[in-house]
Formats: sequence, C-alpha cells, structure tokens
Amino acid sequence: MKAKKVLFLILFSISILFSCKAGRTEVECAHPTLDLPSNGLELRGTMAVPQSGKLYLWSTYGRQTQKIDSTQIQAGKFSFGVKQRQTGVYMIGINENNMCPIIINAKDVLCEIGFKTGKLEASLYEIDSKENEGWATYMPQEMVLVRAIKDAKAAAFKTPDKKALFDEQATKKESELLALQNKLIAEYPQTYFSKLLQWKQEPDKAKFDSYWNNIDFTDETIVRSKVLSERIESFMRTHSGGEESGFIKCVDAVATRAKVNDVVLEFALSQMLTGFYESGMENMCAYIIDHYINGDACGDADLTQTIKNTATGIQQLAIGNTPPNILMYDINGSAFNLYETAANKKYTLVMFWSSWCEHCKTEAPQVVSSYNLWKEKGFEIVAICIDNNEASWKSAVAERGFQFTNLCGMNQYKSAVAQDYRITKTPTYFLLNDKKEIVLKPKSIKEAQSYLAVKLK
Repeated sequence: MKAKKVLFLILFSISILFSCKAGRTEVECAHPTLDLPSNGLELRGTMAVPQSGKLYLWSTYGRQTQKIDSTQIQAGKFSFGVKQRQTGVYMIGINENNMCPIIINAKDVLCEIGFKTGKLEASLYEIDSKENEGWATYMPQEMVLVRAIKDAKAAAFKTPDKKALFDEQATKKESELLALQNKLIAEYPQTYFSKLLQWKQEPDKAKFDSYWNNIDFTDETIVRSKVLSERIESFMRTHSGGEESGFIKCVDAVATRAKVNDVVLEFALSQMLTGFYESGMENMCAYIIDHYINGDACGDADLTQTIKNTATGIQQLAIGNTPPNILMYDINGSAFNLYETAANKKYTLVMFWSSWCEHCKTEAPQVVSSYNLWKEKGFEIVAICIDNNEASWKSAVAERGFQFTNLCGMNQYKSAVAQDYRITKTPTYFLLNDKKEIVLKPKSIKEAQSYLAVKLK
C-alpha cells in the first residue's frame, strides 16, 4: 500500500510536470497598479548569434506554450514592435529546443534584453528591463539549487541508511534558495518578478488550511507562469497522502480558493484534470468533471468551452467509451477510418509510437508476434507514429516489420491525432472492441497479450 501511495505521488508530480478584487481576507494585492497597461510595449534586443533568421515569441499558460508572434533578426538585432502584452512569463526563442523564459510587464513601455551566446536560456541579460535584470540573475541560481535539492531527496530515498545526511543537505539548499529569493524580492520591489518569487515560496507548506495564504487567487497573471502549477503539485505531494480521499480533499481546497476568479479557477481545474489523467488516475478526473465542470460545485463560475472540451476529450478516452475517430491516409496512401476498422474486427489495438523511442523498439517484436498470432481471429493493430520525418517513419516501419495498418501524424505530440488521444509518451496503447469502445488501456504490450489470450482463444 505504501508503494502504491508513493507511485501515485510520483506520477502526479511528473505529469503536472499548471487584479485585485474586493472582499478577500487573507491575501492583499501587493502591487495594486502592476497590471495597468501602457499604450503598448516594445520588445527588442540583441543576439550574439545567429546574425539573421527568425525569432519567435510564445505566451505561457502554466507549463503550456503557444506561439503568438515572430520577427526577423537583422545584424544581431530584433524588435517585435510596439504591441499590447499581458503581464506574465513568455518564451522567446529560435525554436522549441532553443528558447528562454522572459518577463513582460504590461505597465512597461520597453523591454530590451540580450543574449550572450546562441544557447538562449543560459545567456539572457538585461539591457533595459528591470523585470529581466532580476530574472536573469535568479534563473541560473534557481536551476542549480533546485537540482541539488532534488538530487539530495532522491539520494535520501535510495539510501535509507544515509537519509539523515541527505535530508540535511536538502534542507541547507532549500534555505539557500529561500535566502536568494528574499534578497531579490527586496532588491526588485513593485515588480512582477518579485511577485513571482513571493508566490514560489511555501511559508506554510506543512499546514493544510493555511498553505495557500500567500497566493492571491484574484490575480490572473498567475496563470501566465508555472507558479500555480508547481504549487498545486507540491500541495498534492505534501497533503494527499497518496490516497484518493486525500486527493479529493486537496482538489476541493484548491477549487474553493480559486473560485474568487473564473480565469484562475479554470486554470487550476485544467492543471489538475490534465495531471490526474496523465498519471492514470481517471477516477480523479471523473471527480473533477462531475463536481466542478459538469456539476454545480463552482456555483456561477463562467467556465469557457475550452475546459469543457478538455473534459469531454478525457471522458471519451475512458474505458467503456468510444474514442475519437481517426481519419487519415496510411503508409500506402489509402484512406483509413478507425471506426470502420474496429467495427469489422473483434479487437483493434491502437498503438502510438515513435522511431526514436527505445521502449517502442524493445516492444516491437512482441507487437509483431501478437499480430501474427491473432490476426486470423479478428485482431488488428493500428500503429500511429508521431514522427515528423516521413523517411524516418517509413524506415522504422520496414525495420520493425510492421505489416499492419501504419499511420503518421507528422507533427510529433502536436499532431491532431496525438492531441485527440492526449498522447504525452510512447508507446501508448488503446484496445477497442467491435463496438468501438475502449476495453483496455494497457501499460505494455504484455498486458494487452494477457487480455487477448483469454478473449481470442
């Protein structure tokens, strides 16, 4: 039972790897004029390399990013022009593998930054931006300290005989991180940067009832950073006990606090819903959907269609339900319809995989043998590769001997089919019956084999 609790907590942690209003009593707005917009802000800067090319800007929503703007780098200089921006953390970069978080404050008229090397995250510096002066100072140090804390805690878990020593090391690094935060909060008052650092702190971490006292849930800028996602993750780890009843208690506590602002409430529900789904805790997803999205626990909250669509999508992927149809062209250029295929077979295994995934490669021989063993008994496999390189996909199909249906989304995890099925890792399996219903979501091909060995005797 203890191992099960630990697993729940680890899975949830990996997956969520989410203006002032009158009437609040516990958190006052520290920066009452922070989000009054200017007439527009110019985001500009200097690049060490490349001397030319495209530069992109992404907005953030917790841990999610969305590309919103682009500009051309000319002779090492760039400008996104003068535009209205919301206060929050943004990502700026050459591509998704080379990007750096920056802070934009809506009340500023200029945010000018620079990068010392071609690796952006490691080389940010401030030219004319108080927000990013502090941010550039803080980020590298936070990265080192957080890694040291995680390493010490992992070592304490793996070596119980030295637990006290590693716990002491973790505590020391946590104190160093807190001291760094407090120092920079004092040095950069009345900035969004200092607000972020205050939100990152957990002064009442061990106290369930007062854990959230230093978070202003009326402030919508919190959704444009990772802070609330990280705090929810920490809250669940600390106070759920790894039990369903504990998770429910935590969900209710977060939702109750967040009800003061519909935008923040929807964000919190979305982060918890996604985290639980990706952790395989679909019972908790059902609880959130029933009580806070489809139910009336949120009172008159104005939730958008976006989170309602998320809830519907998750419900579709639950065992017993019919997942989204897949209409694509296969590797031979023939039209494919999942619903038609499933209706004509006793069982259809939908497998998401990638050419670079070593675990996919390890499971491939068993996938092939399963197909060969049961294909005459009404079994089909639909292999959906999430590669974005056609040559790599086709080469891997040939190498692994996949003689069943082969499809490819061609845009990795952002392809429409991968997003419809909420794919965040490979391999991922769904087993459908002839009614097009999900009957099993096996963690491995062996789990699918055990099920089919009984059903397809």
